[in-house]
Amino acid sequence: MPISSLNDWFYCLTDNSPFLFAILDSNDCYLYANQRYSELSGLALPSLKGLSDIDTLGEAFYQSVKPHYDKARRGECAEGEVLLTDNYHSTSFHFSVAPLPNVADESGKPCVIFHAADTSERQVLASALEEAEEKYHRLSQLIDDGCCVVEDGCILSANPAAAGLLGVGSLDALVGEPLSDYLVSTEKASSTIDSLSRTPLEQGVSVVSAKNSAPLTVSQSPIHLLGKKAHMLRLQPTTTDSSVKRLKPTEKEDASKIGEQQSAYTDALTGLYNRYGFSRELDRLIKAQTPLAMLYLDVDNFKNINDSLGHHVGDRVLQDIAQRLRALLSADTIVGHLGGDEFAVLLPKPATDDAPDQLADKVVGAISQPFELHYFSKYLACSVGMVRYPDDGKDARQLLQNADTAMYEAKEQGRNRVVAYHDSMSKEARMRLWLEIELQKALQNNGLEVWYQPKVSASDYRINGAEALVRWKHPVEGYISPGRFIPVAERCGLIEALGRHVMREVFQNVRRWRQQGMLPGRVAINLSPEQFSSPKLTEHMEKLIKATGAKPEDITFELTESAVMKNDEHALNMLNAIKSLGFALSIDDFGTGYSSLSYLARFPLDELKIDRAFIHDMDALSKQVTLVESIIHLGRAMEMTVVAEGVETRQQASVLTNLHCDTIQGYYFHSPMPKHEFEKLLLKSKPNKQPPQALAPSAQTS
Repeated sequence: MPISSLNDWFYCLTDNSPFLFAILDSNDCYLYANQRYSELSGLALPSLKGLSDIDTLGEAFYQSVKPHYDKARRGECAEGEVLLTDNYHSTSFHFSVAPLPNVADESGKPCVIFHAADTSERQVLASALEEAEEKYHRLSQLIDDGCCVVEDGCILSANPAAAGLLGVGSLDALVGEPLSDYLVSTEKASSTIDSLSRTPLEQGVSVVSAKNSAPLTVSQSPIHLLGKKAHMLRLQPTTTDSSVKRLKPTEKEDASKIGEQQSAYTDALTGLYNRYGFSRELDRLIKAQTPLAMLYLDVDNFKNINDSLGHHVGDRVLQDIAQRLRALLSADTIVGHLGGDEFAVLLPKPATDDAPDQLADKVVGAISQPFELHYFSKYLACSVGMVRYPDDGKDARQLLQNADTAMYEAKEQGRNRVVAYHDSMSKEARMRLWLEIELQKALQNNGLEVWYQPKVSASDYRINGAEALVRWKHPVEGYISPGRFIPVAERCGLIEALGRHVMREVFQNVRRWRQQGMLPGRVAINLSPEQFSSPKLTEHMEKLIKATGAKPEDITFELTESAVMKNDEHALNMLNAIKSLGFALSIDDFGTGYSSLSYLARFPLDELKIDRAFIHDMDALSKQVTLVESIIHLGRAMEMTVVAEGVETRQQASVLTNLHCDTIQGYYFHSPMPKHEFEKLLLKSKPNKQPPQALAPSAQTS
């Protein structure tokens, strides 16, 4: 079988897999490698062909798996585990290699198929559990109080202090023994466990050691151990009886105990203050009425690293950021890792008014330097919010909240920048939260409306289609501009639900208009980048077609250039899938995004929409007319329909007609209107030889 026959199924089966898949020729080079290789190596998918493991995962990886490749070529299957340690990452894979029957490379030699799962996170979790167990063990060894874990009345573990309080020489003598053999309840006809079970948490029960008759107080906390109920017991002497043998910690253990207490305030990953420790330091400075500035940092798009390369690589990046901040900042500056990809910096007693601004610029510059990731470099950026005490808050909670608000404002303004807090931000943040809550209610209660803006033919100004636009009429505030609620929907994750609501209503209306003979042409629906990136988009479209009976040839889906160009391979696959269902495809706002003309030839597009910015400037700039004419000629040469949006004057309409544009959309002809008004317009619409008089623009914008 020729190797080319694999084209039909390899990428279809493996592209969305989190595992590594590759088919290798007789020289151990990739004939095919899936998207996961591209993510790990930082190389574009097409460039992987002909490369080997040495180019993507390193020499050590290749040498580990090569014997298994050779074994597979002898007709045997093989699997194993490979651990990579390159002084920067510790990565492990569980892999399998198998011969590919009846498939040969160009030299006629057999090929093999390779499959591997990244098991690094599993190892990280196992190590974390071991570290947590070790930390618990050390703490229990250092505390003066006795500590026991009891399940079903038996002692599973204990610390040295417990052995001393119970009059036992070694811990081995306690483990696995019944608790009742060592503790006797002071209550008649009641066991120690019975007494504890009736006692509120942390309230002690008086007992007596069965071995040395020492009076003790025992308190309990219920815990779960491997899914089963157990108890953590705390034992304390109720007297200073010298017969109680307590194990005293050494001076070295005292120092370790202090270190363990300090660890409650520090982050184990970075060694910086954790949120609790940072807040504690902030409180201390505020109580001393120390003037200060605080920076609140969030690493932009950090989630992409965790998703594509794994959390162990993300953790290394966070450690690198901590090291850069330590190297950059002076000794009196306080740094904290507040969780996730968020850091904070405290600058007490700034020397000058602009010292915090200078520090913030240095921090942004330090984060923007490349990070050496898994065999390639990655550039990151951060958004920073800045507050000052006492101007921007009177306590730690308020300062942290306002700094967080300023940081999100930095993200809103385009990321990779510093924004200082001011009072209006809190009002805006509260307004965004209110909009988010109310928008969620509107989605749940069908409170959103779909309006339609008619399109007209540039030759005779007859209606030849429409664009569906979402509108929101709040029960109290009235109509809320899409410019206000669409960004909120994108930020809080509601945009996909909003888009599905619009799709469902348009599909239903288009079917009805088709049956009534009212439909003048295709109705366009805007697809958000979030919708377009969803792997379930076409599945949802198919379900809507079946549920509503709408015909795909009556609907166009509009996408922005940025959404299409975000991921070439995904875009091509998704566009082909949508196209195969029978829908038309349009590029919205053409000329304002990437404007890489090569995608017009590669992607199965049917329509170009010239952005309103080009149309608006035609009246004032003669060169703009030339540019619009060029776009129209380009569209026609690519056999695409051209739509001009944002037409607001008679002169603009006339110019577009003379330039042989196909379709015009804008307030000069029709404003967006509710469904019932659009239906009335369709019923009475007749051909016009002259364009209608300009209409007053609606209060709502598209």
